[in-house]
Amino acid sequence: MVQKIKIGEKIRLLRKKNGMTQDGLALRVGVTPQAVSRWESGICYPDMDSLPLIADAFGASMDELLCYDGAKNEQAVKEYAERAEWYLDRDRAEEALELLRSACAELPSSYVLRLSLAKVLSHICAVTEDDEKARGMLSEAVSLCRHILEDCAEDGVRDETKKTLCGILCRQVGDDIEAEEIADQLHGMHLCREIVRATVFTGDTARLQAQKNLILFADNIWWHAYNLTCVPDIAMNKYTTDEKIDILLRAMKVYEIVFDGDYLFYADRLANSYRQLAMLYLSKGDQQKALDCVEKMADFAIVCDTRPDTARYQSVLLREVEYNKSEDTEAKGMSKCARILQSRFAARIWSPVRQNERFRAAVMRMAECAENFESEDGEQ
Repeated sequence: MVQKIKIGEKIRLLRKKNGMTQDGLALRVGVTPQAVSRWESGICYPDMDSLPLIADAFGASMDELLCYDGAKNEQAVKEYAERAEWYLDRDRAEEALELLRSACAELPSSYVLRLSLAKVLSHICAVTEDDEKARGMLSEAVSLCRHILEDCAEDGVRDETKKTLCGILCRQVGDDIEAEEIADQLHGMHLCREIVRATVFTGDTARLQAQKNLILFADNIWWHAYNLTCVPDIAMNKYTTDEKIDILLRAMKVYEIVFDGDYLFYADRLANSYRQLAMLYLSKGDQQKALDCVEKMADFAIVCDTRPDTARYQSVLLREVEYNKSEDTEAKGMSKCARILQSRFAARIWSPVRQNERFRAAVMRMAECAENFESEDGEQ
């Protein structure tokens, strides 16, 4: 990950952290207060001779001042973060936590690792039954996020931290007011990178970005529709079972329109949709439609697991977009079929069809696919 150097913002953050005024910093470095003001506003940069003096004034390293850990540290951060994700994908959150604590001790200046640690702490809080443990971890997660926002000058990390903190405050702490304040600090959609590239630029740049945006928009439409039907604290019993079925079917139509059957990774979303539809039909007592959905769930899970490493989308809306499996960030190296089977279909709602031959055949197909799935990472 290449970080942009935003030295003016970093100077401002370090100065405030150390309780120093612009006049005080100017005196320590031997420049005018106006020069410090220009640095912090991004009008100009300090000269090379001033950089060591600025770092000394804050008791910081040059790397910290320049927002740069070095190539070696960047690679180590990447490997630690990927390893932690690997653990989380396999429900081994405690191992991810132990790994990230060691990583943060080794690379204390890495905001990426601190943010990963905050996310894992939040995750464990959500699943643990130990209230005292949850409170301690939640407090630590919030503290980590706040310190990142105080010290970090890199926009991407700051935005991701705000999103994480917003979620923790809203869903786990119950502080909706501060959560909304933080959410309002984020850029509106019309100012995001993807929209700007597709609407301000022209020619090849704008056309390719517009095609990529269709994938993003389709996926976002699906996520919001899925949340309306499947996430209790969002749906809030506002929809009937028939309405939930209708919403999911409409969301899947968006994928059909955009991808024209060439789903690649996004077969993952359709597998999830059909699993939810099967349960909704079972809640209505319609076993035949539920079994139809179970079979389609298996079909799409297998499509997801057997997608090629690289491909070009065939849909007329996307045909300039190249797909690369190595860029998938979700469940990297883990079989979709295995993920579905992890639930073991043990919930009572599956009881009417669990022994049905169609259901068992679908489960067996997924089990065989999961067994044959070759992880690109392997056991780590």
